[in-house]
Amino acid sequence: MISHDELRLQELNATNFYAVCQLSVKQEQKGYVDTNAISMAEANFSDYVWMRGIYLNEVPVGFVMLNAHPEENTFYLWRFMIDKNYQGLGLGRSAIQLIVNELKATFNATELTTSVVPVKDGPQQFYECLGFKITGNYIEGRELELKLSI
Repeated sequence: MISHDELRLQELNATNFYAVCQLSVKQEQKGYVDTNAISMAEANFSDYVWMRGIYLNEVPVGFVMLNAHPEENTFYLWRFMIDKNYQGLGLGRSAIQLIVNELKATFNATELTTSVVPVKDGPQQFYECLGFKITGNYIEGRELELKLSI
C-alpha cells in the first residue's frame, strides 16, 4: 500500500532534472502530453514558469509545469503527468491537491486553469472528477479549457 503522506513536490535542479526527464506516460497517452524533457526545454522560452518534480519518498513519479503570473493571479496547468508505473494509485489526485495547496500558500491563488484535447479516454474526466469545470473556451481552437476554484 502506498502512503500518499510521502508524496511531495520538489524543485528541479541540475541534480534531479534528468531523473524526471526519464519518466514517461503509457504508450496510449503519449499524444496527450509532451515529454518532460520537451516541457523543460519549452520552459526556457516562457516568461514565468513554475515547475516541480512529483516525488514519492525519494523516487520521482511525476512532473508538473505551470505558466504562472502571480501578479495577475493566473495559473495555467501547462503540463502534468504521472509516470506509467505509478498510475492508478491515486497519486495524480494527491499531486493536484499538493499543487493547489502550494499555489494558495505561496501566491494566494484563487483558481487554476488547464486545457485538454477532448478525446475518448483523454484526461478530461480526471480533471472533472477533481472539480475542474468546463469554461466553454477553447485554447488554440482545439483544447477545451477547464477551471478549478481553489
